[in-house]
Amino acid sequence: MSKPKLTILCAGAYGIGNAGDDLPLICLCEGMRGYLPDHELEFRALSRHPDPWEEKTYGVTMVQNPEYQSCAEATGRWFRGLNPGDDPTVFASLREEIRQADLLVLGAGNALLDQTIDVLRGPVPLMSLYGFLAALYHTPLMIYGMSVGPLRTAWGRDLSRGLLEIARVVTVRDQGSVELIAELSAEFPSQGHESRPGPEVHLLPDPAMAATLPPAGRGLELLAKENLTLPSDKTLIAVGLRDLERPLGLKAAHQLEESVVGLMDEMSGTAAFLFVSQSTYREDDDRELARRLAGKTRARCLLIEERQHPADLIALYGLAQVTLAGRLHAAVFSSLALVPVVGIDYLPKVSGFMESLQGAGGVVAVNDLSAEKLLTEVRRQLSLDKVERENLVDRIGELATKASQHARLAVQQGLGL
Repeated sequence: MSKPKLTILCAGAYGIGNAGDDLPLICLCEGMRGYLPDHELEFRALSRHPDPWEEKTYGVTMVQNPEYQSCAEATGRWFRGLNPGDDPTVFASLREEIRQADLLVLGAGNALLDQTIDVLRGPVPLMSLYGFLAALYHTPLMIYGMSVGPLRTAWGRDLSRGLLEIARVVTVRDQGSVELIAELSAEFPSQGHESRPGPEVHLLPDPAMAATLPPAGRGLELLAKENLTLPSDKTLIAVGLRDLERPLGLKAAHQLEESVVGLMDEMSGTAAFLFVSQSTYREDDDRELARRLAGKTRARCLLIEERQHPADLIALYGLAQVTLAGRLHAAVFSSLALVPVVGIDYLPKVSGFMESLQGAGGVVAVNDLSAEKLLTEVRRQLSLDKVERENLVDRIGELATKASQHARLAVQQGLGL
């Protein structure tokens, strides 16, 4: 007898070469299959750049979404299929994908923020478009592992609130998102109607915390493929950074680079630095920043140049004694490897994750960055005693267990099984 088939359609920041966005998708697929062994689950993902490598590696069918192929193409236009003269099949295909799905999953990630927004341009309008079509076709909707905010515009808040209200299940990864959702719910409706109850919100760890860990020795295998060797006479510090110019501007980007170079120069006699690139996308390539920083310091630097399976990044961070994390998932991957983290708090999602470690990591605010502050925190994490390291192990174990609940909620409340 054949197994009953269910189609799960996922919509997030897929197809942009970012391991931090892709690993939660892998975790959801693995988790839901574990909860539904008697069903055949087909996972499809709306993607900006459908990639055969991702299809083969993740076991997920990648489907073109309505975004443009570059920021330059998107300038001054709404999503593809919605402008005068556009090919109507683009929007028709999207409608059909959502109509045929048994569950639409939006996330994981920081997709509900309005740093860039127009009527039908930017992450919040895109998620809301998906949500509108899900409501139209009665496709159950899950908000998965989101960080909500910052939301600074009335349009961004209105769209986010409307999307949250039609969701069958909502999981978020930080307390700030819980509080913002409650605030949004209290705003509706604004003109003399009885308030509607807000959505039930589940606060859970970042979905990537449910990842299956790579086998022992995998990190050294990956280094060998890159023709790199571990220094035998130096402490290894992993570095997972993004260029801050796009999200925060040139001043913040320069401050980050000067602070990190200052740290590396100060520790050059005792430490080497392993740059682990999370994003290899052409418009947000971490390798460019890594090369730039390596060229400015006298410290020994090891650069990972090839795109890696998201889970393999955990193995690479596991080679280090401490991680400097300027990306959220650099902190997540390092924590899964039980390597202490110093996080650079450039968006609320970073501080939210660091708070979930309950003191098991250090954090430096982006507006307070300096080589001295980074050095202080890195040295503090390197000097953790046995009890502090055991606390880190215990806390990561707790978070990993709780993160598996994302998939359970997708099955029980999303699909209603």
